[in-house]
Amino acid sequence: MKIDDKLLKKSLNAAINFSIIKKDGFKDKVRKFDESIDFIINLKDINLNDPKQRIDKEILLPNNIITSDKPNVCVIASDEILMEAKNLGLDTIDSDGLIKLNSEEKKVKKKFVKKYDFFIVEDKMMPNVARYLARFLGPLGKMPKPFPSGYGIISNPSDLQVAIDRYLKIIRIQLKKQLLVQVKIGKKSMEKEQVFENMKAVVEYIADQMPHKYNNIKSMFLKTTMGHPIKIDEQYLKSIEA
Repeated sequence: MKIDDKLLKKSLNAAINFSIIKKDGFKDKVRKFDESIDFIINLKDINLNDPKQRIDKEILLPNNIITSDKPNVCVIASDEILMEAKNLGLDTIDSDGLIKLNSEEKKVKKKFVKKYDFFIVEDKMMPNVARYLARFLGPLGKMPKPFPSGYGIISNPSDLQVAIDRYLKIIRIQLKKQLLVQVKIGKKSMEKEQVFENMKAVVEYIADQMPHKYNNIKSMFLKTTMGHPIKIDEQYLKSIEA
């Protein structure tokens, strides 16, 4: 699939414009919350039975995709890292809390895992996290990964703020069961150039992982939370402009 910056930017503008509710005789209506912008990539000619062609990785985007001060994370740690997490106002769980959680019913563990987008774990606590929560974290792609696959395992307090700053820019890319990748690349309140840079970083990463690079991309779409999907395609864009 042929992709150029001009087409990506034009499609992004269209996705944002079409998220506004327009009705003849009425003032344009903008939704009262800051919509996310999703990027969907459909792929082709890939064999997902081959583990080498699957993707399960956290990637760092050029710009924040979270507009709040901190990401929705839980820190599982002890001693100095635990204290630092509490000082930063983050949700935490210590060794005793982890053991207590393990004694809870399955539905409680599922609820805990679903509550957070990411988990940051002290390295020495990873064996117990894997033992108690792997079967709940794994299916959701939330199992903390060490660098270079991810940024969720740390070993000292100074690593924590670095990890938090990174998770403002991190997305999780998974290609396992369907020939499709869908990720959040920003918010409507962000500068369009920042969203574009994030989108381009995702395209380039996905293409680089494919056996035939851009030729494995079948189609791409952009969509705000409540908006219509916009196909990244010159002919499609001309049709909606008409």
